[in-house]
Amino acid sequence: MYLGEHSTSLDDKGRITVPRRFREAMDVYGHQVWYLTRGFDGCIFLFHRDEWNRIRAHIGRRVSIDGKALDFRRLFFGSVAEAKPDPQGRLGVPSHLREYAGLEKEAVLLGIDDHLELWSRDAWRAFQEGKQAEYKEMASLLFGGAEPQPAATEKGGLEHDH
Repeated sequence: MYLGEHSTSLDDKGRITVPRRFREAMDVYGHQVWYLTRGFDGCIFLFHRDEWNRIRAHIGRRVSIDGKALDFRRLFFGSVAEAKPDPQGRLGVPSHLREYAGLEKEAVLLGIDDHLELWSRDAWRAFQEGKQAEYKEMASLLFGGAEPQPAATEKGGLEHDH
């Protein structure tokens, strides 16, 4: 759905311009309402309405008096803002979220398949550099469930054919 890294910047009113490719996907999928909230690692999460409703339903199944769940809900739901791109493709980012993410001017909008993330350019570069050494390990965690293939023997058979 939403893939790639796109440079953008905030205007004087705290708006970013959503890249054309993302706007076209928004039109095709009917994703005109977005929910912005505190993300991880200093970014802002942007969820379209359908994904937002799935997340709310999932989180809503947690007991409200579970301390960790309550803390998460406070941080996550307490910072939510609803936004819609204007006819020029600009999306407003509330000041409390800009402050949280350290957004001043230069920003990066990432397509993470089912959602978007908004980062300050410097924070995104630092995150990438800090995670580069773990990149292969992350892939192993995601794709490591595959069964190893048996090795071939000198006679051309497979090890388990003995």
